[in-house]
Amino acid sequence: MVPQLPDLGVHAVVVSLPDLDADELLPACEVLCQEGFTAWGVRMVQLPQLAALLRVFGRRARIGVQDATTPDDATAAARAGAAFVASPYLLPELVPAAQGLPVILGGMTPSELHAGMVAGAAAVQLVPSEAFGTSYARTLPALVEHPLIASGRLERYQADLWLESGGIAVWPRQLVEPDAVLGDSLDELRVTLQQWRLGD
Repeated sequence: MVPQLPDLGVHAVVVSLPDLDADELLPACEVLCQEGFTAWGVRMVQLPQLAALLRVFGRRARIGVQDATTPDDATAAARAGAAFVASPYLLPELVPAAQGLPVILGGMTPSELHAGMVAGAAAVQLVPSEAFGTSYARTLPALVEHPLIASGRLERYQADLWLESGGIAVWPRQLVEPDAVLGDSLDELRVTLQQWRLGD
Protein backbone atom coordinates (compact mmCIF):
# COMPACT_ATOMS: atom_id res chain seq x y z
CA MET A 1 0.00 0.00 0.00
CA VAL A 2 1.31 3.45 -0.94
CA PRO A 3 1.87 5.71 2.10
CA GLN A 4 -0.35 8.78 2.11
CA LEU A 5 1.02 12.30 2.06
CA PRO A 6 0.54 14.29 5.25
CA ASP A 7 -1.83 17.23 5.32
CA LEU A 8 -0.29 19.96 3.15
CA GLY A 9 -2.07 22.80 4.94
CA VAL A 10 -5.17 24.87 4.31
CA HIS A 11 -3.55 26.75 1.43
CA ALA A 12 -2.12 23.66 -0.33
CA VAL A 13 1.31 25.32 -0.50
CA VAL A 14 4.57 23.57 0.39
CA VAL A 15 7.20 26.05 1.60
CA SER A 16 10.93 25.53 1.10
CA LEU A 17 12.78 26.73 4.18
CA PRO A 18 16.03 28.59 3.46
CA ASP A 19 19.39 27.09 4.43
CA LEU A 20 19.71 28.72 7.85
CA ASP A 21 20.24 27.50 11.40
CA ALA A 22 17.14 26.38 13.24
CA ASP A 23 17.46 29.28 15.70
CA GLU A 24 17.29 31.71 12.78
CA LEU A 25 14.32 29.88 11.26
CA LEU A 26 12.16 29.56 14.37
CA PRO A 27 10.58 33.05 14.31
CA ALA A 28 9.78 32.78 10.61
CA CYS A 29 8.36 29.29 11.10
CA GLU A 30 6.05 30.68 13.76
CA VAL A 31 4.75 33.21 11.23
CA LEU A 32 4.27 30.40 8.70
CA CYS A 33 2.12 28.50 11.19
CA GLN A 34 0.12 31.60 12.10
CA GLU A 35 -0.68 32.18 8.44
CA GLY A 36 -1.68 28.55 7.82
CA PHE A 37 1.42 27.37 5.92
CA THR A 38 2.22 24.11 7.68
CA ALA A 39 3.94 21.96 5.02
CA TRP A 40 7.65 22.67 4.75
CA GLY A 41 10.66 21.24 2.96
CA VAL A 42 14.31 21.38 3.97
CA ARG A 43 17.25 20.42 1.81
CA MET A 44 19.45 17.45 2.69
CA VAL A 45 22.21 19.80 3.87
CA GLN A 46 19.71 21.08 6.44
CA LEU A 47 18.90 17.65 7.84
CA PRO A 48 20.88 18.39 11.06
CA GLN A 49 18.43 21.25 11.72
CA LEU A 50 15.37 19.03 11.40
CA ALA A 51 15.39 17.75 14.98
CA ALA A 52 15.29 21.27 16.44
CA LEU A 53 12.48 22.30 14.11
CA LEU A 54 10.48 19.19 14.98
CA ARG A 55 10.88 19.82 18.72
CA VAL A 56 9.14 23.17 18.35
CA PHE A 57 6.77 22.61 15.42
CA GLY A 58 6.36 18.85 15.17
CA ARG A 59 2.69 19.00 16.20
CA ARG A 60 1.79 21.96 13.98
CA ALA A 61 3.85 21.47 10.81
CA ARG A 62 4.77 18.63 8.47
CA ILE A 63 8.44 18.94 7.57
CA GLY A 64 9.91 16.89 4.74
CA VAL A 65 13.17 16.65 2.85
CA GLN A 66 12.93 18.18 -0.61
CA ASP A 67 16.02 17.20 -2.60
CA ALA A 68 16.79 13.53 -2.00
CA THR A 69 18.81 12.01 -4.82
CA THR A 70 20.04 8.69 -3.41
CA PRO A 71 18.55 5.83 -1.40
CA ASP A 72 20.84 6.84 1.47
CA ASP A 73 19.26 10.30 1.42
CA ALA A 74 15.78 8.81 1.69
CA THR A 75 16.80 6.51 4.54
CA ALA A 76 18.52 9.34 6.42
CA ALA A 77 15.43 11.53 6.06
CA ALA A 78 13.23 8.77 7.44
CA ARG A 79 15.54 8.20 10.40
CA ALA A 80 15.63 11.94 11.12
CA GLY A 81 11.84 12.08 11.43
CA ALA A 82 10.91 13.75 8.16
CA ALA A 83 7.23 13.68 7.24
CA PHE A 84 7.94 12.96 3.56
CA VAL A 85 10.80 12.63 1.10
CA ALA A 86 10.80 14.52 -2.20
CA SER A 87 13.10 14.40 -5.20
CA PRO A 88 13.08 16.60 -8.29
CA TYR A 89 13.96 13.49 -10.32
CA LEU A 90 12.33 10.22 -11.29
CA LEU A 91 14.20 7.94 -8.88
CA PRO A 92 12.04 4.88 -8.11
CA GLU A 93 14.74 3.47 -5.84
CA LEU A 94 13.90 6.13 -3.25
CA VAL A 95 10.52 4.55 -2.51
CA PRO A 96 11.75 1.37 -0.76
CA ALA A 97 14.63 3.27 0.85
CA ALA A 98 12.24 5.73 2.54
CA GLN A 99 11.15 3.07 5.06
CA GLY A 100 7.43 3.69 4.70
CA LEU A 101 7.56 7.47 4.38
CA PRO A 102 5.52 8.99 1.55
CA VAL A 103 7.75 9.83 -1.40
CA ILE A 104 7.24 12.58 -3.99
CA LEU A 105 9.05 11.89 -7.26
CA GLY A 106 9.70 14.49 -9.95
CA GLY A 107 9.38 14.56 -13.70
CA MET A 108 8.68 16.79 -16.68
CA THR A 109 6.62 14.64 -19.02
CA PRO A 110 3.41 12.67 -18.51
CA SER A 111 5.40 9.46 -19.05
CA GLU A 112 7.90 10.35 -16.33
CA LEU A 113 5.15 11.33 -13.92
CA HIS A 114 3.26 8.12 -14.67
CA ALA A 115 6.43 6.13 -14.03
CA GLY A 116 6.73 7.80 -10.63
CA MET A 117 3.19 6.76 -9.84
CA VAL A 118 3.88 3.16 -10.90
CA ALA A 119 6.99 3.15 -8.71
CA GLY A 120 4.84 3.75 -5.62
CA ALA A 121 5.23 7.48 -5.10
CA ALA A 122 2.58 9.06 -2.89
CA ALA A 123 2.57 12.03 -5.28
CA VAL A 124 4.51 13.32 -8.25
CA GLN A 125 5.79 16.81 -8.88
CA LEU A 126 6.22 18.64 -12.16
CA VAL A 127 9.69 20.20 -12.03
CA PRO A 128 10.25 22.93 -13.08
CA SER A 129 6.64 23.90 -13.61
CA GLU A 130 7.55 27.39 -14.82
CA ALA A 131 8.93 25.81 -17.99
CA PHE A 132 5.38 25.10 -19.16
CA GLY A 133 2.55 27.35 -20.25
CA THR A 134 -0.98 27.64 -18.97
CA SER A 135 -2.33 25.03 -21.38
CA TYR A 136 -0.11 22.40 -19.73
CA ALA A 137 -1.43 23.42 -16.32
CA ARG A 138 -5.01 23.07 -17.55
CA THR A 139 -4.55 19.58 -18.97
CA LEU A 140 -1.78 17.77 -17.07
CA PRO A 141 -3.51 17.04 -13.73
CA ALA A 142 -6.36 15.19 -15.43
CA LEU A 143 -3.96 13.35 -17.71
CA VAL A 144 -1.72 12.16 -14.86
CA GLU A 145 -4.64 10.98 -12.68
CA HIS A 146 -2.39 10.91 -9.63
CA PRO A 147 -1.70 13.45 -6.88
CA LEU A 148 0.28 16.16 -8.67
CA ILE A 149 2.27 19.06 -7.24
CA ALA A 150 3.48 21.95 -9.40
CA SER A 151 6.98 22.84 -8.23
CA GLY A 152 9.29 25.67 -9.23
CA ARG A 153 9.40 29.45 -9.40
CA LEU A 154 5.67 30.05 -9.57
CA GLU A 155 3.67 33.25 -9.66
CA ARG A 156 0.47 33.45 -7.66
CA TYR A 157 -1.80 33.29 -10.73
CA GLN A 158 0.01 30.17 -11.91
CA ALA A 159 -0.49 28.53 -8.53
CA ASP A 160 -4.21 29.27 -8.67
CA LEU A 161 -4.41 27.73 -12.14
CA TRP A 162 -2.67 24.51 -11.08
CA LEU A 163 -5.03 24.04 -8.15
CA GLU A 164 -8.09 24.89 -10.21
CA SER A 165 -7.01 22.27 -12.76
CA GLY A 166 -6.75 19.50 -10.18
CA GLY A 167 -3.28 19.74 -8.68
CA ILE A 168 -3.20 18.86 -4.98
CA ALA A 169 -0.64 21.53 -4.06
CA VAL A 170 1.97 23.94 -5.34
CA TRP A 171 5.57 24.27 -4.22
CA PRO A 172 6.84 27.79 -5.04
CA ARG A 173 10.53 27.43 -4.26
CA GLN A 174 11.13 31.19 -3.95
CA LEU A 175 8.42 31.94 -1.40
CA VAL A 176 10.62 32.32 1.70
CA GLU A 177 14.00 33.89 0.97
CA PRO A 178 16.81 34.25 3.55
CA ASP A 179 16.56 38.06 3.57
CA ALA A 180 12.93 37.90 4.61
CA VAL A 181 13.84 35.63 7.53
CA LEU A 182 16.94 37.50 8.72
CA GLY A 183 15.65 41.06 8.46
CA ASP A 184 14.86 43.33 11.39
CA SER A 185 11.18 42.56 10.96
CA LEU A 186 9.13 39.63 9.68
CA ASP A 187 6.48 41.97 8.29
CA GLU A 188 7.65 41.47 4.70
CA LEU A 189 7.41 37.71 5.11
CA ARG A 190 3.91 37.98 6.56
CA VAL A 191 2.73 40.19 3.70
CA THR A 192 4.14 37.73 1.16
CA LEU A 193 2.42 34.81 2.85
CA GLN A 194 -0.89 36.64 2.99
CA GLN A 195 -0.65 37.17 -0.77
CA TRP A 196 -0.27 33.39 -1.15
CA ARG A 197 -3.26 32.33 0.93
CA LEU A 198 -4.66 30.23 -1.88
CA GLY A 199 -8.35 29.48 -1.66
CA ASP A 200 -9.16 32.52 0.51
